[in-house]
Amino acid sequence: MNIDKIKENINKNIGNKVRVVHNEGRNKIYEYTGKVIEVYNNIFIILDDKNSSKRSFSYCDVLTETVKVSFKM
Repeated sequence: MNIDKIKENINKNIGNKVRVVHNEGRNKIYEYTGKVIEVYNNIFIILDDKNSSKRSFSYCDVLTETVKVSFKM
């Protein structure tokens, strides 16, 4: 998968539910559920369901699997 496919996939799912697993290294793994609310050239923003905070992630993080995104239908 390349960055263009990742961007296209995330862009198609604006407003849809998403589950994000973020690996920060040293056994620090965070899991978020929310909605994709904004998409930009280098990042996308997710609105966290638990505390209504915004979290931003880059497409490169998805490519290198530091961030794993799964879409809920």
